[in-house]
Amino acid sequence: MTLDLEAARTPATILALLHVRGADRLRSVVLRRNRRTLWSLTRRGTVLNLHEAYARAPDSLLDAFAELVRGAPSRSRAYDRARREVAAWPGVHRAMRAAGWTPPRCAATPAQRVHLRRIYRFLNATRFEGRLPGAIPIRLSGRFRRRLGQMVSGYDAGRRVVREIALSVELMLRENDALRIDTLLHEMAHAIHFLDEGGLDHGPRWRWWARRVGCEPRACREGPVHRPREAGALITRVPPLPEGWRDRAAGAAAVAGGGAGDAVVSGAPSFGESPQARPRSASAASTTASAVSPNSR
Repeated sequence: MTLDLEAARTPATILALLHVRGADRLRSVVLRRNRRTLWSLTRRGTVLNLHEAYARAPDSLLDAFAELVRGAPSRSRAYDRARREVAAWPGVHRAMRAAGWTPPRCAATPAQRVHLRRIYRFLNATRFEGRLPGAIPIRLSGRFRRRLGQMVSGYDAGRRVVREIALSVELMLRENDALRIDTLLHEMAHAIHFLDEGGLDHGPRWRWWARRVGCEPRACREGPVHRPREAGALITRVPPLPEGWRDRAAGAAAVAGGGAGDAVVSGAPSFGESPQARPRSASAASTTASAVSPNSR
């Protein structure tokens, strides 16, 4: 059944169909005209917020949503499979393309933007062998409260693209220097995982990439995150390049520079050992996945 032939369901109908599938905890379904978020569970898992395109989703996708409602917050393998199926549905991506995507406001100063671009290109060249596009926007957000970063994925003309990588502006504080690099690598690992395979989770293949590039192979950060002394304080600090990077950064940036035309690398050849070839025993970490299209940590 195609999107064009599928009749749009009302929120009440979707709720009833999910109840039949065992999602008894739900009290309401809300359809939203979002530009970035595909779905979310709120009110302690009793309210399912859906992009309005899912009103025309096939029955198989309702099965997946029921699994997501039943499975949260356990994040089982069945939950991850359902999450991938929901995120990959072409109908919602067509709707989001039609609505357009406008990146949120960037909280970075011009000097901070230059710094982040320089670090990104260096890491791309030295950890990812230049596999990632050089033109992925890197943004600082002053609105993150429970996350440190996110990778926003999308599709253009059927090809996978990364809209942006966003980091919390608090990561620019001196006390968070190591965490900033780890978080950027975390989101870059999400980017290569999505562009190569369409992955949007913290499963075994993402953890393979995380280990390969040198960031913590877990969804959520363990340990303190330093905050500014005054809430809402303007953070303008431009961190120095990490020790030993200064002499290599310029050359690395040239290798991984790229331009606006290289924002899509879906289907690019892999290097080294592939995630599929990695023994399953090497990726047995406990993970937590976000319930929205952007990946978060």
